[in-house]
Amino acid sequence: MEAAAAPPPVRTIDPARLRRGPDATFAHLQDGWIHAGGRRIRVKVRADKGRQVLLGRSDGAWIVASWTKKRRGGATVRVHRIRAGRAPVPMPWAGLRGSGVGIRLSRDGQQVLLTVGSRGGLDLWVLRTRDGAEIATDTTGPSLCTQPYDAAGGRVLLHRQPAGEPDVTYAADWAPATGTDRRLGPGLNAGFLRQDVVFVGPAPGTPGPYAYGPTSISAPGTPAWSARFTALAVSPDKKLVIGTGPRRVKRRAVLQVRRMSDGKILQQLAYGAPGQVADQTARFETSSRFVFELTTRGRSRLVRCTTAGKCARASDAGGPLSASHELVQW
Repeated sequence: MEAAAAPPPVRTIDPARLRRGPDATFAHLQDGWIHAGGRRIRVKVRADKGRQVLLGRSDGAWIVASWTKKRRGGATVRVHRIRAGRAPVPMPWAGLRGSGVGIRLSRDGQQVLLTVGSRGGLDLWVLRTRDGAEIATDTTGPSLCTQPYDAAGGRVLLHRQPAGEPDVTYAADWAPATGTDRRLGPGLNAGFLRQDVVFVGPAPGTPGPYAYGPTSISAPGTPAWSARFTALAVSPDKKLVIGTGPRRVKRRAVLQVRRMSDGKILQQLAYGAPGQVADQTARFETSSRFVFELTTRGRSRLVRCTTAGKCARASDAGGPLSASHELVQW
């Protein structure tokens, strides 16, 4: 049997040496400005340094979350609607206080998912964006690793860990409005409702408990492959996936470009900020072009690479970046 080819080496890029290409085509927030479609929109909302993120868009407004630390301990997370030329409008609920606070906006912008760590696990509220009306509440389990992984069209992807069953985990396709909960497979570490892809694990014969692979949400089955890999984005043609592998190079995470059909690694690049382990910006612009965040000497930039390996800068240097629908947990 022919041995599998070794994966390509990890590339380390200095963005300052790359040519400056066009701006990234997806909206992102940096240093208090939303960059979208060639426009810049100011976000005048108080936040501690690096603690402001873009959640997405809803009914013609941008939705931004900000974190501020209190003088006497603790912190508050608030969410605002942002429109160009107008004062920020607070969302219709009080600021959340506590540890393990997470926020996600559904991809259609109609629902906000708020999570707060508690002694019983993670308490989840699903609220209607326009008026804050409560749609559903839930407790996802004793682990804080059960933040919602995606939400769209009235459905939410969750990693379930039933209370009192520490060895049982499963991927759930949950409909908050009706309370129905459909099992998709064991475990979950990524999912994309609009592209009908969820990463569950492990496939038979894959060593280790932390391997995941892709299957369909509409007709789930056993993944064709599994790996220690956390998917961040799927290409528009669903032939490629980018995500974080288990390695670290000089304290940086490693972004892997994998073939969806068999998991083969096509490229590996050091990315993000040194020492950072949380979700970091990485997106496909087209099926042959992807963009990712890279922080060097304390300055963050977006870098665009093609599947052929050519790279250029896709933003100016500044503070930490965020893009819509990333996993946010403070």
